[in-house]
Amino acid sequence: MQHTLTFEVNNKKYVSKPFDFETMCIINDAHNDEKKRGPLNICRDALDYAFEGTDATQDIIDGLDAGERSRLCLELWGFYAEALSSKNA
Repeated sequence: MQHTLTFEVNNKKYVSKPFDFETMCIINDAHNDEKKRGPLNICRDALDYAFEGTDATQDIIDGLDAGERSRLCLELWGFYAEALSSKNA
């Protein structure tokens, strides 16, 4: 199953790249960093990475409100947790 993130700004839908090994590694590295606590901080860089090369420019992502960024980070955290517990990982 290909996991992607989506959000809308000004009635335009933005879709991330599929969750992949690189995204998982970014989250894992942050998860192992003692200075980063909680999924919102842990997934921040992975969220930016997930939308690299898509129509969602960094300005658009940076302009998301805290609630929307939190929702997207928590979705990424869920993808990460699922991948860790997957028998196919």
